Amino acid sequence: MGTSLALNYHSDERDGDFDANTPVKPERNLLAAVLARAIYDAFGAAHCERHIIRSARQWLFGKLSFSQPFSFAWVAAHLDLDPITLQESLRGYEGNVEEIQNRLSLLR
Repeated sequence: MGTSLALNYHSDERDGDFDANTPVKPERNLLAAVLARAIYDAFGAAHCERHIIRSARQWLFGKLSFSQPFSFAWVAAHLDLDPITLQESLRGYEGNVEEIQNRLSLLR
């Protein structure tokens, strides 16, 4: 953790009461990690088993369900992302896997 995060941590937060203005949002970080993992599995350079790649792509490009918790649309919406636009953007990388791998390397 960087020092900026440590400076924003208040003693009253230790009780589990997080202020809405606190920059650290563990739930948001979790959802971002779920989305990033799916993108890595669908497009990453790592050699994944085919069913993992297929499952990640089905989750990313399947029917949008905003009401189903942890569905792609639900996760995107909770991250303030438009799932349709994100799907279109990701589809653009299907023909250029090297480009998305370069972008994914920036997240490491």
